[in-house]
Amino acid sequence: MTSTSSAEATASGRPYPAAGGAPTRFQPEIQGLRALAVLVVLLYHFWPDRLTGGYVGVDVFFVISGYLITAHLFKEAVKTGGVRLGQFWARRIRRLLPLSLLVLLLTAISAVLILPSTAWQATLRQIIASTLYVQNWILAADAVEYSKADERATAVQHFWTLSVEEQFYILWPVLLALTLMVLAFRQRRSGAPALERRQIRAAFLWVVGLLGASSLAFSIYYTAAAPAQAYFVTPTRIWEFTLGAIAALVLGSRQFSGRWGNLLGWTGFLMIAAAAVFYTDATPFPGWTALVPTLGTVLVLACGGREPGTGVHWWLSLRPATAIGDWSYAIYLWHWPVVIFSPYISDAARFWYVKVLLILGIIGLSALSTRFFETPIRRAKILLPTWRTMVAAGAGMVLVIVSGIAAVSTMQSGAADSTLTEDHPCYGYQALANPEECGAPFEGELGLFPSPAVVTEQYQEEAFPGCQAEEDAPGVQECWLGAQESEADGTIAVFGDSHATMWLPALDEIAQEQEKQLLVLTRSACTPRGGEVGDDSSECLKANAEIIDQLSEDESVDTVVIAASQRHFEFGGPSRDLGLDAEEYDLDDSALAMYEPIQRWLEADKDVVVFGEVPRMSNDEQEETLPECVALNEDDLSACNETLEDTRVGDRWLTRSAEVFADAEDYHFVPTEDLVCREDTCYAVLGGAITYSDNSHLARTFVRSTTAELTDRMEPALSGSLAGNSQ
Repeated sequence: MTSTSSAEATASGRPYPAAGGAPTRFQPEIQGLRALAVLVVLLYHFWPDRLTGGYVGVDVFFVISGYLITAHLFKEAVKTGGVRLGQFWARRIRRLLPLSLLVLLLTAISAVLILPSTAWQATLRQIIASTLYVQNWILAADAVEYSKADERATAVQHFWTLSVEEQFYILWPVLLALTLMVLAFRQRRSGAPALERRQIRAAFLWVVGLLGASSLAFSIYYTAAAPAQAYFVTPTRIWEFTLGAIAALVLGSRQFSGRWGNLLGWTGFLMIAAAAVFYTDATPFPGWTALVPTLGTVLVLACGGREPGTGVHWWLSLRPATAIGDWSYAIYLWHWPVVIFSPYISDAARFWYVKVLLILGIIGLSALSTRFFETPIRRAKILLPTWRTMVAAGAGMVLVIVSGIAAVSTMQSGAADSTLTEDHPCYGYQALANPEECGAPFEGELGLFPSPAVVTEQYQEEAFPGCQAEEDAPGVQECWLGAQESEADGTIAVFGDSHATMWLPALDEIAQEQEKQLLVLTRSACTPRGGEVGDDSSECLKANAEIIDQLSEDESVDTVVIAASQRHFEFGGPSRDLGLDAEEYDLDDSALAMYEPIQRWLEADKDVVVFGEVPRMSNDEQEETLPECVALNEDDLSACNETLEDTRVGDRWLTRSAEVFADAEDYHFVPTEDLVCREDTCYAVLGGAITYSDNSHLARTFVRSTTAELTDRMEPALSGSLAGNSQ
């Protein structure tokens, strides 16, 4: 982040250029604008429910960067006829890398000392991505990966904005340099004299304008099509930089003041403030809605008065504002680790007065680190040669990455290893099933296996890659497990959402033991249900309808297993009358839609096995995951237990289907609550196994420990299918 200069404007508001058209005066209001941007972000992150649109401060920074960097590059192009890429990048490195690498290094060390072990690997992964300035792409990828979509923010997640900005700093000078090369080539071919200022400006405006228009169009489209990814990826943000760039190229060193200029400046200020106050997480962003704060920023850059008391630039140029602006980069870097770490250090971090003290501490730390760390390194003569800057940058990045890896590896290897394995006769559910042999199964006296960190990683790494379709993927995705086709005698199908996929480690073993193929037909966030299919129907419903027909007609499928989450979206009723008494059983359309596949497959003489919904261990989405809770409370695991009633948070239509289909001969209900609960308590750890990988999905290792019990509970269905195949 740098600053540029501007000429004074006339009292009437009509601007005039500085001598020679080059910037001649520092614009202190830009520092004040930076202060506004960083304070908006700061308040948003400490009070997200109060300043709901504070994230727009980032967009203000993007416009300022486009304005300043383009002004600098244009000035150099006019003066030298080219852009010295090496020197430009070296200046950016000396300005931005030292403090960012320091924050990343200290965050890596602090993370393993403060955060639970479940957060170490995710933090390390994003520290590496942030060091390499690709953090925004990592977050965009995670936004579409089902197992990571709800992953908690790490202490370096805010580096995504710096990644976008650094990518801009790489792209922008190269693009403008190529433009100059094309212009120079055409000049030489035509025999014309050297490039003139107006030619360079016109060419830059064409290139910048076309790129900006394309980026804005893509941003509007992609924000509507894939909002989670659109928020982070660089192409949806480039146009914000180009707004600042166009302002720099059009205005040059001019500004508009006077009554109307000041009014426009205040209008821009209010546009930024209004977006910060009225936007929410539900606002489609960036897209067209980002035009409000970004155009507001352009207005403040281009227009404003300096009259004491009334001039917007006068207020933004006051020393408190410019001081915060001077420290804004450091404030942005330091604030987010404090937001993440403070609740783990003290519960008092949630109180407003503690947050105020933390903000003051962040500002003080930022002032000190800017004055005594960033500035001396930026001005160090030893780094002035470009090659030395590049070498130092590379060495610093390697140091951060190696230090982060070493910190996590050291802490993980230093943790006490448990001698417990999955083969232990009292491991996991077995401890609950055999209290006489195993004793109290709830205290974790056997140790923990695997560790909370490994359980968390298991959830993020699919046990059977490719066996769960994405929510919006078209068509039916099949995955085959169990016995080999040549050795199999019949097929068991699995139908449902991620809570059906959750049971695959056990169902795969059961299918192999029964010498059956296992056909997996699961889809993330897709409740197993029927319904009327139309052109506007979701891919989930279309696939479900196809699966219902497919399995009804497939004679090789003996048994169908259905499982789902307690929670589901609202949806319509079944595609036909099921002949069920909705009033007697108090069934709504959602229940009837979920019972349609059960009814259809019973009519097709299939054995239908319905797994009851598992307890949900925390209904508060702001709470930590269960493995995280275990990591934080290894000395008192009971702190992570839940009462049974509190874990029942949804309609639980699959559990209630046991009553509706009680008289159906081929219907088989498999209860699941008692796999993790006894009496009124649901346990976080059983027999040394952490029961859940998040708050609603059972952990892979715990599921495997229930295999024998599930085999017994499914036996009536399995024996029925075997009898059917033998006829």
